[in-house]
This record gives sequence, C-alpha cells and structure tokens, in this order.
Amino acid sequence: MKNLFIYIHPLFLSSEPEYHYTVQIRAAYHMSNMQKAQTANKNSGDITSELFRLNWGMFRKILRGDYMSHKAAYGKLRDVLNEEMNRPFTFADLACGDAYATSRYLNDTRIAAYIGIDLSEAALEYAREETERLRCEKSFIVADFVDFDRFMDTTPDVVWVGLSLHHLETEDKARFMVKVRETLNKDGIFLIYEPVFIDDEDRKSYFDRFKRVSDVVWKDLTPEERSMLLDHVRDTELPVTIEGWLSLGREAGFSEASALYSDPTGLYTLFRYK
Repeated sequence: MKNLFIYIHPLFLSSEPEYHYTVQIRAAYHMSNMQKAQTANKNSGDITSELFRLNWGMFRKILRGDYMSHKAAYGKLRDVLNEEMNRPFTFADLACGDAYATSRYLNDTRIAAYIGIDLSEAALEYAREETERLRCEKSFIVADFVDFDRFMDTTPDVVWVGLSLHHLETEDKARFMVKVRETLNKDGIFLIYEPVFIDDEDRKSYFDRFKRVSDVVWKDLTPEERSMLLDHVRDTELPVTIEGWLSLGREAGFSEASALYSDPTGLYTLFRYK
C-alpha cells in the first residue's frame, strides 16, 4: 500500500505526570489513514491535524515506555539552559508538537518568551494550553520548522529541534544550520536531539540496528504499529554520525559543537552548538 510521509507531533500521555512527554516524529502513514483524515476533516483541509488525532494512541505507547529516552534528553536540555542562560531568554521550539515536555522543563528556567512552530494546528492547540504554566510571553506559528525564519519577528536566544532535523538531506541540514546560526543572538545556543549512525554505518545497517533494539524494547506496540514505524525508519530517516553532526555545526559557522548526551541504545544523541 502506498505511504504518505508527513510531519506529525502528537500528544503523549501516561498515567503518571512525570512521564508525559512530546515526541516530534515525521512518521509514515498508510493511505487508509490519509483517507480517514480527508473524510473526517474535509471542511478545514487540515490533514496534518487529523492525522495527529488518528495516531494519538500509538505514540502514547512510545512515550509511556520512554523508548527514545526523552526523559533524559529533556532533562539535559533544562540543565544546559540553567547553566548557560543566566538571564531572561527567548526560546524557539521548532516542530514543537504539543509542548508538553518543553513546557514543564522550561518552567524551571529563566525563559522570558516562548515561540512554538509546528505544521499541526491541533498540536498547537494543546501547546497553547500546556504553556500556560510558563510565566512568559508566548506565540505560536503554523509552519514547517525549516521555514522558521520567515515567520519569526523576534531574535531567539535558544533554538531547539527534537527528532526532526534528521529527515533532511545532508545539504538541507547544512543550510538549515547556517540559517539557525544567522538567526540566533550572538551568544545564543542551538540544541538538537537526533538519530545517529555509529562509525561506518549506513541507512540499512542503522535500520537493522533499530529493528534489533525495537524487537527487544518496544514491546507495547501492535504488529501494525511496529510495521508502520519500521517503514518510517527504513524509508525516511537520514541519520548522521556523531562526528558528522558536529562537523555540520562547525561548517555552519558555530565556534562550539559538542555531544552532550547519548541514549543507552546508542540510537540518539543530543548536540549543542554555539
């Protein structure tokens, strides 16, 4: 069956508040779901938002299991902000989804303004609610994260992208990172959390490694859900080695580039550029 590839940023909920996180995943959807979205949302035309709703349950399972180590990654994000941003700052959350995780971790920082950008209006509706806890200015923009500079009228101090940048081709990753550097304030920080190749790995061997890990760890998904996500990883993900991600930052003009955290499976790493 033909697949549709589109950004979605669904809300994930579990029974315990500390395990509530947002995952930003560009997923592969079967055409049957696309047809459901078109039928259910034919008046508004917001297919992305309808897919958000249709696939909510599956992604809830992913977050409940913390399969992508979002708890640790967002904790590291908060630590960096508290260590390096000792003044009020503007935070651009690109591909922000529902902002559940970021809103809670940012709540313990000196954030002065939050800007959330996402393609899904449904996700942004949740983000507006979740960020009410933040005592700062807030704005929300329906747009593709790669076009953030076309819509922002504020110079950010921090730009954050989680599990979205790796879908771009290498040259597009490079152009995007240059754009971020040129947009940031002089002492600003760019942070990303993305999939990584190990040395000498290619897309096929990365997929094989992901499948081995998910076969052991991702126990809560149905066979159909697992098939959907494996299709996504095989067909759409374009990871880079850790050194490759660091080199992209340096080539984009950042004077500092470092890997701050790698999850226990070795599939994902959080990077900092300045």
